[in-house]
Amino acid sequence: MRCAKYMNYVRLIGAAFLLLHLSSCSDFTELQPKGKNVLSTVDQLETLLNYEYAIGGSDWTTKDMRTMCNDIIYAVSPVSTAISQPNKSRDVIMWTWDESSLDLMAQLTATDEDYDEFYGIIGTICNPVLQKIDEADGADVKKRQIRCEALTLRALCHYIMVNKFAAAYNPATAATTRGIIVMTEDVDINVPQEQKTLQEVYGQILADVNEAIELDGLPQTAVNRERMSKPCPYAIKALVMASMQQWDEAEKAAKQALAIDGTLVDLTSPAYERILSGLLIGGRYPVVYKQKCQFPEDYFFTYAMELFSSITPQTQQSFEEGNVNWTKMGIADMGYDYMMNPAQLMIGEPDYVMTYDMESGWNTAGLRVPQMYLIVAEAEIHKGNITEAMHILDQIRVKRISSDTYRPLEGAVTSETEAIAVLKQTSLAENYTTYYSFIDKKRWNQVKGWEETFTRTLAGKTYVLRPDSKMWIFPFPMNVVSHNPNIIQNYK
Repeated sequence: MRCAKYMNYVRLIGAAFLLLHLSSCSDFTELQPKGKNVLSTVDQLETLLNYEYAIGGSDWTTKDMRTMCNDIIYAVSPVSTAISQPNKSRDVIMWTWDESSLDLMAQLTATDEDYDEFYGIIGTICNPVLQKIDEADGADVKKRQIRCEALTLRALCHYIMVNKFAAAYNPATAATTRGIIVMTEDVDINVPQEQKTLQEVYGQILADVNEAIELDGLPQTAVNRERMSKPCPYAIKALVMASMQQWDEAEKAAKQALAIDGTLVDLTSPAYERILSGLLIGGRYPVVYKQKCQFPEDYFFTYAMELFSSITPQTQQSFEEGNVNWTKMGIADMGYDYMMNPAQLMIGEPDYVMTYDMESGWNTAGLRVPQMYLIVAEAEIHKGNITEAMHILDQIRVKRISSDTYRPLEGAVTSETEAIAVLKQTSLAENYTTYYSFIDKKRWNQVKGWEETFTRTLAGKTYVLRPDSKMWIFPFPMNVVSHNPNIIQNYK
């Protein structure tokens, strides 16, 4: 199901922006062909926000972060063959966590889908709206809404970008640690920009969401889930404050989002189930179904197809028994009626399981209700309120764990160590198909007692990813570095 109409002229503007951005030969906010301003009314500016964050529209589907944090391997041919080649590929460097090859990985990253996508959205949607909204013809109430949407969307884009391309936020060093370029509507892209510090980047993100909150122009329910609604700036603020280790503020923002919409659905119910049919003997297998753009837990939706992601054994083993996020995940084995293992056939790794779901709406980079419950629970753990934290986690778990295996955590988990473990377990189950699994694991590595070392076995060899590895910082792509001499790779 499509949530919004394709905006062909927006795509053309986006393509033009990318070229102009790389060549630095014109300002991307110049949208006036032959001297005529085609974005002179509020309604015209609003059309920029009717963007489809989906396959075929916006491709918020890169596997980079999910691969790096040990959730998946994405391959369609034997992994052992790729690893054995004398010249390492970018994928192999990620699969093997080869920190010594980060310079080579940078050289092999000619472009980066995330970088192009998120900065493209900022440059062709958010900033043109923010630059022109005040002078546009239209009702003030509508202007306020459109401004709030653009600010909130820009904040989300910057947040995901800084988490991919820069170090995790550390309060002790954020003022001096390099971050990313911040693109606001007043920036002249004819001038090569310099990276801001993490403190400055996060400061701008907070400024955007705080302005959107103060203006209070967003609707309780958006026209569709690919548009920002009232809970969204609070949700982003909660994520940002958690990254900054400001737990009280993170919990406050998360609760404000939940007060507006705290919907959790029962994924164990047949209402959120469809049948995947086997091709060999016609088996019928119930799988989780999250209808695209209509799943009640999505504040803001970005679609990706969950197809041929090979889930690592470590991730499989991390799921709580009976959690339907795993037991009812659509996998390729079902298509073969469990008579063969497609992951072994395709990538040569028998312990991996390959996803296969072209029906559900997997919200890869959007904003979701369960994230807010998880932040509240995490904040309560940091405050030492283990019972309350478990009470919050149980509100998610009771709607995810089959009734024959569900047991409340409240009253059973009493130590901080146990609480951290079950928080991570619940978080993984909610986020392993998203970018936020990487973001969470990366920020947890900054907190004493929360760090974790990951292992991965491929082609008979075990590889290790440590909490302080530079592999948690992705290289900027070459098409950006080569056109902007001010940019310094953050992994160095």
